[in-house]
Amino acid sequence: MQFPKVRAAQRLQTLLLLTTLAAIAVAALLFSNLVRNLRSTVVSDAQKSLASAVQELLRAKQAQRFSHLEMIAANSRQDRILRRVSYAVLRSYPNVEGGYLVGTSVIGHSFPTHTEPGSDLKQPAIERDAVLDALAESRQTGRVAVRVFDDQLDLVVVCVLSSRDSNLAAWGLKRYIGFNESRNLHRNLILIGALTLALLGAGGSLVISYRMQRGFAAIQTGLAHLRTDPSYRLSEQQNELQPIVTAINEMAEGRQKLEADLRREDRLRVMGLVVAGIAHEIRNPLNSIRLTVQMLARRLQGHEVADKSIPMVLAEVNRLDSLLRSLLVFGPDEPERLRLQPVRPVLERTLALVKPQMQERRIQAVLNGSGDICARIDGNHLQQAVMNLLLNAIDAAGTEGRVWIDLQKTDSRVRISIRDSGPGLSEEQQEHLFETFYTTKPSGTGLGLAVTRTLLEKMGATIQYVHNEHPSVNGAHFQIELPVDSSTEV
Repeated sequence: MQFPKVRAAQRLQTLLLLTTLAAIAVAALLFSNLVRNLRSTVVSDAQKSLASAVQELLRAKQAQRFSHLEMIAANSRQDRILRRVSYAVLRSYPNVEGGYLVGTSVIGHSFPTHTEPGSDLKQPAIERDAVLDALAESRQTGRVAVRVFDDQLDLVVVCVLSSRDSNLAAWGLKRYIGFNESRNLHRNLILIGALTLALLGAGGSLVISYRMQRGFAAIQTGLAHLRTDPSYRLSEQQNELQPIVTAINEMAEGRQKLEADLRREDRLRVMGLVVAGIAHEIRNPLNSIRLTVQMLARRLQGHEVADKSIPMVLAEVNRLDSLLRSLLVFGPDEPERLRLQPVRPVLERTLALVKPQMQERRIQAVLNGSGDICARIDGNHLQQAVMNLLLNAIDAAGTEGRVWIDLQKTDSRVRISIRDSGPGLSEEQQEHLFETFYTTKPSGTGLGLAVTRTLLEKMGATIQYVHNEHPSVNGAHFQIELPVDSSTEV
């Protein structure tokens, strides 16, 4: 498995991050300049429009004839006339309101694009102050005076032009909703916040990328170790790669277990062929020895030597013969002798064979299961396998112990469970279960469970050790599953 080189990938990611940050900064600068230029453009256009409006207002006023006193003081008649004049003039100036000033009094105030003719309009104090301030400047300079200010969220532009030969002045005002400096500041703050979030996101992505690159490097190193050391395990990682590390470790454990099973099977197969051949060759001379000893016993009947020594020799010969029969199990498979038959009678016969050992230790055995449960088995093989398990259970249960045998049928298998009340098996013993010649008994041969497993496998059955889920439950628990041929009737 190949992963990107960590340093090269990190350099590329850092370059991409810096490029992104530079692009964001340039975009922010351009946006800020755009906002400022837009404001300047808007103010300039408003000034031109308002300057033209106030000049036109003054020209329109000249067409009206007012007395000298009327030009000095504002009155209702003058306000009505000038309002019609300003309404007619300002209709061609969208969003512009305005009128005239007599002294400092506003008259002829109209807003053609937003109100009907004759509508009463009230000028806010902030607008009036700006108009009067521009009026003072215009009267001094004789030119159009401009004032630009912010009113809450709005941008306001005011223009005033005072007449040189009278007390009358024209004024105009244009308001841009939501276009003041504070609103622009608000936009800039939002932009800064968005840029900050973008920076945090980019930085977080880079940190995660660095961690993943380091994780990939650790995984690559661990895989290299696994090629030479199957027992090696990758170190745990507290990041997004943890599921991958866990899966690799589980796969390595499964592979190690599978390889161990394959090695064990190879050893058993080779050993079985060798041992079975040797056992077969030894049985012939052993039978000759038995016959010779029996013949000597008949000839020396009544002799002291025959009565004491010959029975001991025959016992040892029988023990060797029993051991050789066990070893022959590991030889080539015999012709199939499987048939569908009830399982409980086989279990009952096996219990009868071990009954003397149970009575000697006062052990109680409990057999549960229906008598009509059938499986496709070799009765002799199953009897030998169950006997080996029962003998082990008797040894483990001890004096006045208990042994349970449960027989039940599942959908496609027949299950035999054998449990005892002994101390159970240690973790080390469980690791070496079914291994040939492994034993914890001083006089054991280490063939019992190995023979049991071999006999069951020849019938297509399986055996496994069941771990106790509750620590308070003691004793060993073995479980046998037998095949069922549902197409055959007993």
